[in-house]
Amino acid sequence: MDEIVALYDASGRPDGSAPRSEMRARNLRHGATAVVIRDRLGRIHVHRRTDTKDVYPGRYDFAAGGVLLAGEDPHTAARREADEELGVTSELVPLGEADYADDQTTYHAFLYQTEWDGPIRPQAEEVAWQEWTTLERLAEMLDDRASPVMPDTSALLGRWVRERLSDRVSPEQGWDSEAIIVEGRWVDRCPRRPEVAPRLLAETRLMPVIAGGLGLSVPEPVVLEDAPLRVRHVLVRGDPCEPELLTATDGAVVGRFLRALHDTPETKYAGTGVLDAESARAELLDGLDGMRARVLPRLSADRHSDAHALLDAVGEPTEVCLVHGDLGPHHLLTTSGRVSGVIDWTDARIWDPGLDLAWTLHGTPPAFVEALVAAYSPTPEQRARGLLWHRLGPWWEALAGTDYLGEEYVGSGLTGIVARL
Repeated sequence: MDEIVALYDASGRPDGSAPRSEMRARNLRHGATAVVIRDRLGRIHVHRRTDTKDVYPGRYDFAAGGVLLAGEDPHTAARREADEELGVTSELVPLGEADYADDQTTYHAFLYQTEWDGPIRPQAEEVAWQEWTTLERLAEMLDDRASPVMPDTSALLGRWVRERLSDRVSPEQGWDSEAIIVEGRWVDRCPRRPEVAPRLLAETRLMPVIAGGLGLSVPEPVVLEDAPLRVRHVLVRGDPCEPELLTATDGAVVGRFLRALHDTPETKYAGTGVLDAESARAELLDGLDGMRARVLPRLSADRHSDAHALLDAVGEPTEVCLVHGDLGPHHLLTTSGRVSGVIDWTDARIWDPGLDLAWTLHGTPPAFVEALVAAYSPTPEQRARGLLWHRLGPWWEALAGTDYLGEEYVGSGLTGIVARL
């Protein structure tokens, strides 16, 4: 049947109706909707129109939508089109109104966005191909003059895409990954060195299977792009803790968190690619060799005996379990003065539980430590190993400085080494 379409005047108000065929033949100004659909990680749904569409057949589009029928409310029409075209039924957020005109179509547009994580059910008559894509990739498509993207969607929503794309903030950076906060909602991370990439990938497999049982908010990254590797997770809210402000309540929370983490059964992390105990030990021994060769000679001679004893003791075999691997004040988050989350799991591995007890037992207030010990119940050996790892901490900084971070880190690391020896 020939649909009866709502016509609009130049001021954006309803102005009668006409059969769809007449509207197309005479290029009459009508009403239409466009809905940008994003998933929970901010990717945008892109599809290619079928070759049978009456305007712009075969073109790529990043919005669902269509014409308003006579007497139809724009919001109702937008929801109808998103459902019919892609099976999307989530609530819509208005983005405003605008006008578009060329030699094929003229209309007053009602623009919306929505977030959808359900299945996409494309309408066969409308959609020939589909995928979720990043804002960066979509911007490339819009910039490519040869790319057959719908000109009306590009004109109406291209600026919106670029505004979202420009909303990027660089937080304080870690040693292994470059991080970007995206639109205040997500965190993107890219490996700084090739050897970090497998650990980031393991993190994407590990975190979804352990997150629910830890009692604190943690990231659950997914692979956003393969080449170059980029992972994204929802921003874990909170600020890096101020150690001197940590309370007994916080210590109990962290103690329960560590007990849950360290008690994680092997069946949960098997197959995730998290660094196994044999590889973790090999990595440690290699690091200790580097410390002996490149860091220890830079200490005064009277420190060498204590330094050798520490490096030898850390290298002794020990019990192993799943550990965070880098638990310090920058990775323990607080919200409204209370511990709320733990971030940066790139160093997670099957290794010595004392590693996670290093800073938590030796860099925090006594009340925090007492409550953590009560909640976690570490053995005397675990407490002793925690002290060894605490003393070793600045050695890693100095070693990274000699390898790739520079002399500033070497100097800071050496100062810490002397203080802790």
